[in-house]
Amino acid sequence: MSLQRLTATFAAAALLLTGCSSESADSGQHTDAAGSNDRIVTLGLGDVDTVLALGEQPVGYATWEAEGSGDPSGLGPWAKDKLTGEPNPIRNTTTEFSTDTAEQVAALDPTKIIAVNSGFDSDKQALLQQIAPATFHSDQHEDWQVPWDEQIKEIAAALGQEAEGDKLIAESEQAFADFRQAHPELQGKTAVIGMPYDGKLGVYTAGDGRGSFIEKLGFTIPDKFNGDGSSFFIDWSPENYSDLNDVDYVFILDYYGAIDALKNDAAFANLDVNTRGGVHWLDTDTANAMSMPNPLTIPYVITQIDQEL
Repeated sequence: MSLQRLTATFAAAALLLTGCSSESADSGQHTDAAGSNDRIVTLGLGDVDTVLALGEQPVGYATWEAEGSGDPSGLGPWAKDKLTGEPNPIRNTTTEFSTDTAEQVAALDPTKIIAVNSGFDSDKQALLQQIAPATFHSDQHEDWQVPWDEQIKEIAAALGQEAEGDKLIAESEQAFADFRQAHPELQGKTAVIGMPYDGKLGVYTAGDGRGSFIEKLGFTIPDKFNGDGSSFFIDWSPENYSDLNDVDYVFILDYYGAIDALKNDAAFANLDVNTRGGVHWLDTDTANAMSMPNPLTIPYVITQIDQEL
């Protein structure tokens, strides 16, 4: 649908929403721990975590969870206790951002929209800007490939909390440093991190948050698993699984039972790296957290990996 048609559809609904939002949103009464009266809606995956870490309380937030899966709040265990207000997850923003979704956002009467870790095209960005001032990631980075520290900087700047953002980055860097110091035996070891799907293994490169995460822990992703830098993952087919024997550690992410087939795959089960104990299975919560490194997920994942190793 063109932006013109989207805008026309949305505008008609907005006339109704404007009338009811003044009564239901009660924007003048919203004050959070940071002392802000802003009504913040986050639409980038994991942006809600950074906003919560900055002491703000969003009135709505995008979630990766589908209806009926995960916690009803749409938040991970690393963030749930940080939310003091009513949970208000906004679903399916990565697959279909329709006028219905735009109306859901508008009904929250936001004063700021944060959509940094996102992939909205120019039409959808223009539509969101009609609702409230919106912050998207800079043009320096591709969609879904914004480094976690840059995400924090951009979100903190949008909320006028640059100093607090710098503090969160420093604390996150220290968490990585503490792990590296506690595990000198792992430094420089080679590692691969991936997710099984459709009978193959999707291996994440250093350009993805999951790949960069294990590198921050001190592991090294071999060049052949990093590709040419044009993609955040590379497909690895079963006939090439033996290449995994060349690495010291293989981390497999379980997204809602995705690992079951791989565990029963004889070609994978008989790999040397598996029989020598180099394969580590990371559960769904850890997998989701690694998909979006931020001030809340970083310490959570480090704890989970530390326990696994």
